[in-house]
Amino acid sequence: MSGTSCSANLAAPSSLSATDGTVSNGIDITWGSVSGASSYLLQQRKQGTSSWSTLYSGAATSYNWTGLSDESVYEFQVQASNVLGSGSFSAIETGFIRKLIDPRFISQSGIPSKIGIGQSFSYTQTWSNDGSETWTAGGSYGTSPFNPSDTSVWNQGFTAFTSSASTNGTVTTSLSATAPSTPGIYPLQRVFTKGGVEYGAASTSVSIVVMDTPKCSGVTANTTTFYNKDNTVTVTISGALANSVESAFVRVWSDANGTDDVRDYTATSLGSGNWRATVPLNNHADFGAIQIQAWVGSTVFPEVSCASTSVNYVELPIPQFTLTPTLGSFTDESIQGFVVDRANGLFAKGVVTLGDAFNTLKTKIEVRNAGDVVVATVGNVTAGAESNLTTNHTSGDAWTMASGSIRVTYADTDTASQGKELIVPIRWRVAPMLMDVGLTYGERLPLAATASVHRGGSYSQESHGAFAARLERHPSGAAVAPEQAVNAGLSLFDSGLDYATLYNAPLVAVMRALPPDGVTLLSAIEFRSTTVTPPVLPPATVDATDGTREDDVEITWPALAPGNDFKYRVYRDGTEITDSALGVSGTSLIDEPPERGKNYTYAVRSILGGNTSAQATEDTGFVPLCRAARLIGASLNADMSAINGLIERWDCLEGLEATQAINAGSAQPLPLPGPGEYRGFSIPLSLSLPDGSHVLKLGLESVGVSINASRTYDVPFTLDRASITFNNLSILYNGAAAADGLTADSIGRFGIRMTGGSGIGFAEHVGDGSGSDSEIGPGEDPGEGELPD
Repeated sequence: MSGTSCSANLAAPSSLSATDGTVSNGIDITWGSVSGASSYLLQQRKQGTSSWSTLYSGAATSYNWTGLSDESVYEFQVQASNVLGSGSFSAIETGFIRKLIDPRFISQSGIPSKIGIGQSFSYTQTWSNDGSETWTAGGSYGTSPFNPSDTSVWNQGFTAFTSSASTNGTVTTSLSATAPSTPGIYPLQRVFTKGGVEYGAASTSVSIVVMDTPKCSGVTANTTTFYNKDNTVTVTISGALANSVESAFVRVWSDANGTDDVRDYTATSLGSGNWRATVPLNNHADFGAIQIQAWVGSTVFPEVSCASTSVNYVELPIPQFTLTPTLGSFTDESIQGFVVDRANGLFAKGVVTLGDAFNTLKTKIEVRNAGDVVVATVGNVTAGAESNLTTNHTSGDAWTMASGSIRVTYADTDTASQGKELIVPIRWRVAPMLMDVGLTYGERLPLAATASVHRGGSYSQESHGAFAARLERHPSGAAVAPEQAVNAGLSLFDSGLDYATLYNAPLVAVMRALPPDGVTLLSAIEFRSTTVTPPVLPPATVDATDGTREDDVEITWPALAPGNDFKYRVYRDGTEITDSALGVSGTSLIDEPPERGKNYTYAVRSILGGNTSAQATEDTGFVPLCRAARLIGASLNADMSAINGLIERWDCLEGLEATQAINAGSAQPLPLPGPGEYRGFSIPLSLSLPDGSHVLKLGLESVGVSINASRTYDVPFTLDRASITFNNLSILYNGAAAADGLTADSIGRFGIRMTGGSGIGFAEHVGDGSGSDSEIGPGEDPGEGELPD
């Protein structure tokens, strides 16, 4: 208290407490005392309402509220007071009377966590009677399904208590249940009921796994066939779902041993209904079928066999092997032999046969030398497929023989574990090494070719083998010369080669290797030269005349081929006498050498396509030293009184006799007087010879020569004396008749005029009649016809 005012200054009561269902038809309320308080105000209201009602006012710190039947929850608060006033209300507390029916679940036992479909079990539940009403046995008091509420799930409904229980008493009831027919996880929970009305909380819910009968959909092995007894087989059980199977194993035995080797192998779950077990095959490794059974079970059902399968331990056959030579073959001591291609070592193709049941398996082929060292391997060979087989026996002399073998086994570890193999002994002969082939030609006809075979410039039959040679056209391969032997690496084709058809043909020399006796080649081993066209050759012969022609030498030669492909260049004592760029297209040439009686060497070379033969064909020839006399020319003189002529007569002649006759007259000697090379003559014509056509017959007999020693000439001429008879002759000066005693200042002003015959002042030309000798007539150049100046 301070000043003139005072206050209660009381605390709110603490420890307010109300009974919760422990008092039948009443609620006992207590609270703690407050210092300085003289009385307390206790208020109540039904939970959920807002208005408070005074339940007690007094000095006590407790109150027993009796005569209640309402089981609702009530709320309470209390306030301390004294003469000075009241303090604050306490915190609110709740309480309620003991219920008439108030069951409380205590415990249960015998409920399994797992059970099989359709299986039954018994269990007990204990309940406490926390209500005021006594439960009687065998009546309406008991429990019913709560979760699930369907009585058909566990095949149980309401079950009455078998004993009575008063307030705070307990009752234990035995129950039985049958699992549903469908596997799954089901709850089991019951609730107290009286007359079909549920009271209180349900029992503790228990989830029970309901298992199906053990089953699986199948069992498989990771292989149906195995070859290696040391392998394992992985067995998978499928369709063994978790709602039916908790354990699994496989039972294994072989047909060969039956149940004597039965063994069980535990499987582990892979989830999703799959289980897996590993079976070591060496526990059952007898050729034939191995049986596998799948067994499944659970903790609620016994194990059952649900599926079976089998695998086969198969005995492999020994591989069969067929060898086919690729280059050639032979037999040595009953052992198959093969010719080895020196370039790549290939000698055969091999085919493995395993039989239809095993054709998918792979094999391995090993080529081994005489020391059993593997020199080549072909792996993963499919049965029926061809494999190329090679060896390292590719050096040494041609046809050298070596021994070896072929081993055929299965390729992978599993199949190879059975040790089935095939050993085939073989022999090898190595083919000749790559040879160089040459082709050369001779430089003269007849056409000859030399084929050569060598290696690096040398040849030895012991090292390189024997060969036969032939010539072929390229690219047709047509034979040009038949095959013939090779000696010391050379083969000469010197007959039967027709240059006329081969001069422009590219040819190839072919050397065919000759294998030893007993060796058969599938195809010839041949080496070819490069293509070589025969060279330009000179003519086979040349013929130059030896004094058989009077004034020249004729050079002739045979044509190298029909047609005009070839041309020829001709030389006299080394000097070309033809156009070197063109040559001549014929087969002869006339030459007038500079000196008569001298022997010259004539040479002929051929030209083809701008190429000239390297060699020339030669012959000697000459012109005779002396030439027979001959008529140079003859003609009538101007007045037709005689025939004048000129005869060539060389001094080298031992003698010359000349005769003449007119027409059919008798021959008369014709003198040719005087020295010199040319001799003139004049044969007078009788005045009785009439005008008209006549012939002078001239004969020349030269002594000391053989060519044209006797020459005759028929020289035709025509007499026309009438044409040269004139009637008048006058002298002209400056175009006019000159007068007697005329003095002229130039002779060039004079002329003569004759009148009379048409031939006045002209002489008729007379030929020699031969048609080949020169003729001289009026107006001709006297240098023609070899006349002297």
